[in-house]
Amino acid sequence: MKLHLNFWSKKVNTNRLVEGISSGFILKHLPTVILVVIASLSYISVRFDCMTAMQQTANMRVQLEVARADVQRERAKYMSATCESNMQQMVDSLHLNLNIQERPPFKISY
Repeated sequence: MKLHLNFWSKKVNTNRLVEGISSGFILKHLPTVILVVIASLSYISVRFDCMTAMQQTANMRVQLEVARADVQRERAKYMSATCESNMQQMVDSLHLNLNIQERPPFKISY
């Protein structure tokens, strides 16, 4: 039993719809099919490039945060060394005979 549907004002065999697209249809609409395939591949390519760029941006943001933390730590070390150097120069200029200990003090426990 073959059913015929009014599909875009043409009679279409339902068996052909179930089986798939016929080769005659593809050949008849070849430029459109090629355009659709190229557009689909272009969309996939652009989406992949976009996702890759977004991932690189996220990685670079993480690296930037690490670099900023390193800069802050080095700045704190420099400021501490500068302050310590200034204090040592002041102590030396007053001839107090005070030195910076190389080791921290020990805790004596009983």
